[in-house]
Amino acid sequence: MESTPKPTPIGRVIAISAGLALIVGVLTLAFTWPSADMGPNEVPIAVIGPDEAVAQVQSQLDDAQPDGFDVTAVADAAEAETLIEEREVYAALAIAPGSVDLYTASAASPTVARLVTGIADQIAAQMSQAAGQPGSVQVNAQDLVPLPADDPNGAGLAASAFPMAMGGIVIAALIAFNVRGSGRQALAAVLAPPAVGAGVAAILMYVLESIDGDFWAITGALTLTMAATAWGILGLAKLLGRTGFVLGAVIVMLVGNPLSGMTSSPEMLPAPWGAFGQFLSPGAGGTLVRSTAYFDGNGGDAAAWTLAAWVVAGVLLFTIGAVQAKVKGVNEEAREPVSAAAA
Repeated sequence: MESTPKPTPIGRVIAISAGLALIVGVLTLAFTWPSADMGPNEVPIAVIGPDEAVAQVQSQLDDAQPDGFDVTAVADAAEAETLIEEREVYAALAIAPGSVDLYTASAASPTVARLVTGIADQIAAQMSQAAGQPGSVQVNAQDLVPLPADDPNGAGLAASAFPMAMGGIVIAALIAFNVRGSGRQALAAVLAPPAVGAGVAAILMYVLESIDGDFWAITGALTLTMAATAWGILGLAKLLGRTGFVLGAVIVMLVGNPLSGMTSSPEMLPAPWGAFGQFLSPGAGGTLVRSTAYFDGNGGDAAAWTLAAWVVAGVLLFTIGAVQAKVKGVNEEAREPVSAAAA
């Protein structure tokens, strides 16, 4: 007759409850803190005009958002447009006695575009009041790099941050725990990212219609992003086992994903975490995909090198782990005949 299982000790029940509370608390903090404390931190913008105009605009911006903007003076609108299209600045302002011209790129960040538009409206209102004619100065806004008409707020691209991060984790998990043999694991880690990258690119471009651009270029950016995450975690798992896998997944999902800046921009996150997030694969991947989709790759070089560094680091960790496993296996085989002879 089978005995009735003993009830779980009260102490263990309390420990499990406390552990769950801690885990949920960490998850809540990781995913909500960057958004809750969102605000401009040295957002680069350009001002068209002489140094006096630049100083005036910088003063007005500092009054509206202290340390929120990093202003660059440019000679004319053509230079400002070039800087925006090359992702050197997010927007440009031209202040004239009777007008305010605003150049933005909503594809770079809808959040920043809206923020700068609001500030331009404030400047125009102040100029109108100073002239004694409320409403006389209007903002002439031009979106140089707009988002697709089917996704004017960039919701699809912002939402893709999670599947981009999760895709690399899933690839690493399936390979680490379901593929046997270091050579076969390495082969799978080479083949899986392009397949996943092509699938995500097809969904973003043809199903959600959230991004434009060349399919193969975007697939390449997504492939490099997936490979960086997958190889980084796979290398840790090969070297440290399940502990390494958990460590890698935590770095990507609980640190890298919230700090990626995909929902706004890195400069809108609390300093210095926005810049730090660009050194992790979700942030670098998001920047590379955005640059590839809308800016012909401009502004994506640093992100591409960062992702490549993660791939190289992951391959090195994987190789070290594979060699250690091989040496361990050889030593165990060498001990077996000695044990058999002794017996």
